[in-house]
Amino acid sequence: MKGSEKRKKWPAGLPRGIALFLLFQTVILLLLFLPFHSVPAQDVLPAERQFAFAESLFEEKDYFRAITEYKRFLFLYPEDEGRVELSRFRIGECYLRAQRWEEAVESFNLFLRHYPESPRVDEALLFRGTAEKKLKRFDEALSFFDAVVERDTRKYRDRGLYEGALLLLEQGDWPRARDRFLDVSVESPLYRPAGVYAEGLAREGDIPSKSPAVAGTLAAFLPGAGHVYTGRPKDGLVAFLLNGAFIWAAIELFDDGNEVAGGVVTFFELGWYTGNIYSAVSSAHKYNRRTREDFLRILEEKALLSKRYEHERHPLGYALVIPF
Repeated sequence: MKGSEKRKKWPAGLPRGIALFLLFQTVILLLLFLPFHSVPAQDVLPAERQFAFAESLFEEKDYFRAITEYKRFLFLYPEDEGRVELSRFRIGECYLRAQRWEEAVESFNLFLRHYPESPRVDEALLFRGTAEKKLKRFDEALSFFDAVVERDTRKYRDRGLYEGALLLLEQGDWPRARDRFLDVSVESPLYRPAGVYAEGLAREGDIPSKSPAVAGTLAAFLPGAGHVYTGRPKDGLVAFLLNGAFIWAAIELFDDGNEVAGGVVTFFELGWYTGNIYSAVSSAHKYNRRTREDFLRILEEKALLSKRYEHERHPLGYALVIPF
């Protein structure tokens, strides 16, 4: 009897049926309640950590790893619309800061196509214009800067004017560049550096220059004179001596009745004489290009000092400045 009673009670004196019922109820309760408590912990918090990790890589300037993590976020959490939009924007910005211009163009093109009403459209247009400029596609770049100006958003309009003016300056279109600098609003932190450029470009006529026509004419009358005119006296002396030696040799040969040798020397002298004229004209162009480049470099230095001063007064006004 005692052995039979022990087999009927399990465990610790409970009947086996009651014990199995309680175990079954416990399993049912776990199945009902565990999903509701575990899913949010596995869904919401990892999304926040994933995006925060991508942002931290971006802040550390580890741009290619950041791109990977932003793309991972897009794949895992496509329903998180706000951070998905920012992730797409950041991918383009990472490519831009990493100087991968073609990839930046493609990324911002994709962003603008997906989010035409985004508050980041102006920034995306500016960044795409910057990438196009780096690719030497100046017309495309200017069109994006102009698009920012046409949108007339107070925060970004002046940036579009300024960047477009710098592009025109690089292309040598100084009058149009000056007009854009003058359109920068007084309230903008870019007003002072734009004013430096506009004031300097108004003095374009004061830049020293040499006439290629005058240089060529002088070289034709006296070999080497064109080089002296363009500030290259050593080259002028070489041209004078070389042409003088060939002319003297040709005259001596003809005086001695050696017409064949005299003709050969004259033929070579014509080459040196023509080269002397061409070189003098080229020297004038190089002189003018050098003086204009020096003039622009001085302007850039003054504008940079002014920009740094304004940046200290308005640190948020240069959020879009990207050093390359």
